Amino acid sequence: MPVNEVLMGLGSWGVTLAEETPREVLDRLSYFGHVAVIPGRVNPAEYGDTLLTMARYVGVLTKRDFDDVKRIGGQGMAVWLGDSDDKGDVFETPQSIAGQTFANTITTLMSGSTAVIVGTLYSVAGTYTGTHVWQSRGKAIDYVCQTMGAEWRVNGNATLDAGPIANLFVTNPTCMVVRNGAGRDLTLTGLAGDMTLTRDVEDFTTRVVLLAEGEGEATATGSANHPSNPYLDIRGNPVKRVRLVSESATSSGNANARAQLQLNRFLGTRNGMRLSVSDDEIEGSFNVGDHVWVYDPDAGLFDTAQEVTFRGQRVNPIKLRAVEKSWPVTREMTVAYRHQDGTWINLTDFFLPESGATTIGVGELNRSLTNAGTEPVGPRPIPDTTVPGTVSWDLPFTTGVYLDALGNTRARILVEWLLPTNADGSTILDGSHYEIRYGISPASEWQTAFAPWGTLQANILDLSPGVDYDFQIRAVDLYGNQGAWSATETATANPDTIAPSTPAPPTVAGSRLAIQITHTLGKASGGTYNLELDLDHLEVHVGASSGFTPDSTTLKGKISAHAGMIAAGIPVIGTVEVEETTTRHVKVIAVDQAGNRSAASTSATATALLIDSAHISDLTATKITAGTLSADVVLGARIKTADNGQRVELNTTGLQGYNNAGTLLVSLQNNGVFFLRSATSGARLDFSNISGVQIFDSGGTRTAKLGIDGTFELRSAASGARIHLDGTGLKAYNTSGQQTVDIASSTGNVTLVGEIATGFSGKRIIFNPPGTSFPEIRFTPTSGSQYAKITTTSDTVGDYVGFNIETSISTNYKSHFRLYPNLIEVAYFQNFADIVYAYINMDDSSVRMGVNPAGGGGRIVLDPDGQVFINGNPFKSFVLDHPTDPDRWLVHACTESPTPGVEYWGEVLLDDQGYATVVLPSYFEALTRPEGRAVLVTPSGEPGPSNATATYPRDGKFVIDGLPNMRVYWLVKAIRADAGDMLVEPRRDEINVYGDGPYRYYTRKESAHG
Repeated sequence: MPVNEVLMGLGSWGVTLAEETPREVLDRLSYFGHVAVIPGRVNPAEYGDTLLTMARYVGVLTKRDFDDVKRIGGQGMAVWLGDSDDKGDVFETPQSIAGQTFANTITTLMSGSTAVIVGTLYSVAGTYTGTHVWQSRGKAIDYVCQTMGAEWRVNGNATLDAGPIANLFVTNPTCMVVRNGAGRDLTLTGLAGDMTLTRDVEDFTTRVVLLAEGEGEATATGSANHPSNPYLDIRGNPVKRVRLVSESATSSGNANARAQLQLNRFLGTRNGMRLSVSDDEIEGSFNVGDHVWVYDPDAGLFDTAQEVTFRGQRVNPIKLRAVEKSWPVTREMTVAYRHQDGTWINLTDFFLPESGATTIGVGELNRSLTNAGTEPVGPRPIPDTTVPGTVSWDLPFTTGVYLDALGNTRARILVEWLLPTNADGSTILDGSHYEIRYGISPASEWQTAFAPWGTLQANILDLSPGVDYDFQIRAVDLYGNQGAWSATETATANPDTIAPSTPAPPTVAGSRLAIQITHTLGKASGGTYNLELDLDHLEVHVGASSGFTPDSTTLKGKISAHAGMIAAGIPVIGTVEVEETTTRHVKVIAVDQAGNRSAASTSATATALLIDSAHISDLTATKITAGTLSADVVLGARIKTADNGQRVELNTTGLQGYNNAGTLLVSLQNNGVFFLRSATSGARLDFSNISGVQIFDSGGTRTAKLGIDGTFELRSAASGARIHLDGTGLKAYNTSGQQTVDIASSTGNVTLVGEIATGFSGKRIIFNPPGTSFPEIRFTPTSGSQYAKITTTSDTVGDYVGFNIETSISTNYKSHFRLYPNLIEVAYFQNFADIVYAYINMDDSSVRMGVNPAGGGGRIVLDPDGQVFINGNPFKSFVLDHPTDPDRWLVHACTESPTPGVEYWGEVLLDDQGYATVVLPSYFEALTRPEGRAVLVTPSGEPGPSNATATYPRDGKFVIDGLPNMRVYWLVKAIRADAGDMLVEPRRDEINVYGDGPYRYYTRKESAHG
């Protein structure tokens, strides 16, 4: 499969791999990696990502087939902007652009792109306004380029270039496509091949009507007409071919311009040509997008308005554009794969090379590769350019109550609103739904309900009766644009007005003194423990007949009954005092928490089951002094030691203990929840299965905590000197509350303030001992009070850091090491008077070493130029015994170049006139003194008169005069300009001599300087 390149399109590529391709290579060929095809043979590992710009083609791997024949393939780099189905990096939120330049528009559309980044953007006249949403970056960029008359391309290194055609492609052709007579010219490359020419008017259009944003009657339109229609129909009338183009992303302001752009594509005939060549020179002759000359007069491919000289002949070619190119991957090329981790794999030895001609599409794109629009004409999604306006409530709201599935009374509020418009006052054509949020007034936490577009009311359920609720609403369109929240409206949910169901008749037992009532909390319609859960109590009414009507005179008592008893299946048992001996009829009425009363139950007749032979007239708990309860006792109410204040209470939820203020201190609940606390404030212990164990001091500050989630905290005091340990680390504070220790658990960092010692006495190291002016490290022996120390230094003049090494035993010696911003200094002192005995200084100008400078000791200086200064002399010297005067030394400088003198020598051949100019090194004048120079010349050949002379060296050169064609040897001597005068024959009492053998040097004595 060849490589197919398409102008501003995806293109395609494919490579067939050999059967023996190693499995480890195949396994590394992952989807969405990149394959590069490079002319010639190169090593991918050596060039790395440079291949992306060197390559003739770079594609993205999206296909793999390793079953029968091993093939890989994919598409061009443009796929990162969006594929043929517009999949890719899609704008899911509107990208609004108003009055921006072309470069700024493309930069905005590329903002946030991960694969392709902005490359080179060229200026385009005009500005752009539009909104892009629900489309890929490639589609949006293509739209902008079409609108503003620009083009784009994605390079092999995943950069995007965009701008006018002339900035991106060749518009002045350098290639000539001919059927015969191909070859190279000085300015043109001629390519020959088989040409297939096509011309048609199938797309010819006389008028374009473009349907822009909006829908139905609100659809914006634009139009453009053919300026000069050359064709007539059968009746002699101008041909009418109106093209409808749908672009819902186009705003009304751009509609006419977009219509004209579409019309320009179909004003004339569609010209296309496909050229098949085998000429290797096509590579580098032109690229897809470039313009080429095409000349074949026999096929009608010529233009008399164009005249070009090609290979000595004047021809009239037509200028067309290369819009496609298909070429084989041959064995002379390198194929490399780039993995997502950035590594390169060389596939050159594994791919099967192809052969064949290169096919070029010149002229128009194939119809399969382009169309007039991207949408069908008619109803279609409309990218939104408007935002819904604020919704207004339609007051008042309606409220009511109902029973939920569990029998609880819940409230509902029916909210209503008016149909909104867009924020700009236009009709909303793309409405999606309404969002309604509500919460208990004043609302800080909200719940949200939704209502479909087209409705103007919503029923908000599951509200608490009698509670005030805040409501807000906003509109949302199909593109996710949300209007502003409306004003807050507060409404009160309807109180509970639903009476409980009629209860079943009770079971009663009577005596002459009282009646005991037992009720299983069931409805009259049947069942047990199925009354509504908002039940509060039962009223007990007693009458003389079964048909009595309960009223305030028949009410004998109330028995507590609630949801807990219904859920647990606990019957209501109560006693009411009724002193009657005749038959009595008992009815019960259920009352809920809102006070709503049910209808009365049917009556039950009392019996004397509770009377005994002793006719117990009164029974209280104080009368029970002994005995055994032989039956189970079900607790339906409470057992408590008091009604209020300090007490213990046992009920159906568990055991509670209260202090004398009535505050709950102990709770053991039947669901496993418990807490125990010794007090509610001040010093106390708090223990629960929620917060764990906590201890508080008298000030109410928590000093210890062990949480059930693993957290902990320990502190020795609330303020002042204290230790604080928790999950973040260990901290210590002094009496002033200043933190002195910080050990962080997350980083392991340790900060300590104060003295740190490795022991309390004897041999130890002490860091930062008290009473010191600067940071200090002290070393003490096993016994005794002496020590060695390292201290930092201070300088009131220079800005530096450093340290001194001293001992408390000796007061005469110390050393220091200092780091200045531009200097390093190491020094040794003989006493604490800061008199330096030995030193080494280093900075960016030199390295200096010396000993006993105060006593006239020696020093050596090394500079960046390679010079060595010994005791101030910028040259090497040696000292000899004077051969003739025993009272003197003989001092000579080393003669090796370049110090202190310089020598240059060479040979030259004089010209026919007997002259030659010798040019010395370029640095000669700067290096040497102008005086004291000498030139020695020696002619070659047999002895005899030569008359060879030389001028004085000036400006870095001199002239030799002699016999014509004579060879002359020359020697130039000069004195270095940076060398001082040297004592050649000093007296022995004038200098100090150092060193051994020939490597001796001297310094002048102070008396010799005067």
